[in-house]
Amino acid sequence: MLSSFERGTISLIKSALSNTCAKIPEDYDFNKAYELSVAQQIVPIIYYGALGVEGFDKLEISKKFLLATAKLTTYSANQLDLIEEVFKSFNQNGIDHLKLKGTVLKRMYPYPEMRMMSDADILIKEDQYAKIEKIMLDLGFEKAYESDHELAWRKNGFLIELHRRLMPSYTEDYHSYYGDGWDKLEKYGEQGFEYRMNPNDELIYNFTHFARHYRDGGVGIKFMTDFYVFLEKHRELDMNYIENELEKMELTRFWQNTKKLINVWFYDEESDEISDFITAKIFASDTYGTHLGKLEAEAARLSQGGGSKAVKKKKFWNAAFPNFTTMKILYPVLKKVPILLPFMWIWRIIDRLIFKRKKVKIQTVSDEAIDRYNLELDYVGLPYGFKSKV
Repeated sequence: MLSSFERGTISLIKSALSNTCAKIPEDYDFNKAYELSVAQQIVPIIYYGALGVEGFDKLEISKKFLLATAKLTTYSANQLDLIEEVFKSFNQNGIDHLKLKGTVLKRMYPYPEMRMMSDADILIKEDQYAKIEKIMLDLGFEKAYESDHELAWRKNGFLIELHRRLMPSYTEDYHSYYGDGWDKLEKYGEQGFEYRMNPNDELIYNFTHFARHYRDGGVGIKFMTDFYVFLEKHRELDMNYIENELEKMELTRFWQNTKKLINVWFYDEESDEISDFITAKIFASDTYGTHLGKLEAEAARLSQGGGSKAVKKKKFWNAAFPNFTTMKILYPVLKKVPILLPFMWIWRIIDRLIFKRKKVKIQTVSDEAIDRYNLELDYVGLPYGFKSKV
């Protein structure tokens, strides 16, 4: 059964997104709600939902909600302006691109500030990156970081992540379904440089993204509000196609449980044990999980039945001998001279084990924690260890 606080918070969320009156318990704790909304980046949603609650404006915490929402509204508007500047420049310079996740979903909310984004995600073609790099510099961005699937740029505190591929290559099961992702896109607009997914594939992608984060450490409330606004906007989805595609990634059971959860939150369906369990996990999380959750998820993924000792060995091996993609990020010289890879591995071992030995820490969790995490994933229909059926 959902807790009183969970029911009240979900009612506030539904009220904000559907323009209905929230029904909250008399003892609802708005101070706790503020802490949760800050941690999960949903302050404007909770605030707009609370505006219809009698007496809310008399509470001292309402001033914090108002001030935070005002700041986030300005931030959101400035972020959108900056993103549009990037898209305009991409179109003018012939850069193929796809808007991803919140960059698209933000426009579907009643007010854009309801969908806060820590960064804007854009899929690009890596063979155009030299040209893109010059564009970003000309626009006043500076390089922030590089990862397996992201090339991040920052300007005035705003972050834009340019994706090389739709899913990280280390997420082997989902990555094998998507590849770089371009074969699932279609051109959009007169200029022919912007691409889009059809709504069916967009839902599949957003759900796979949700599943990846849930499996790899946890998810926040924003994922659920995203599903609601997307499904409300797209009422005529081809569910047979969607479920057939999700079956290829063995996501059918988790999809059924998530649909149940959406119906519980937004369409007044009675909850069950699994939906209550997922709700509790979401409420206990930050926007993208917790540090402990990420450690447990990594250990569960690496152990594959070998326990914590196997995890330590694999983490040590991965730290000593990262794959070529990671090594190119750590040592950019390899992008031009890949033949140096064996020598750079040797240098990395010397550097890490001799000069930085005290800084090298292999964090893991107990066998009991790994077993519990695997059981929890299996319970919701999202176990590790399968292969994509493509």
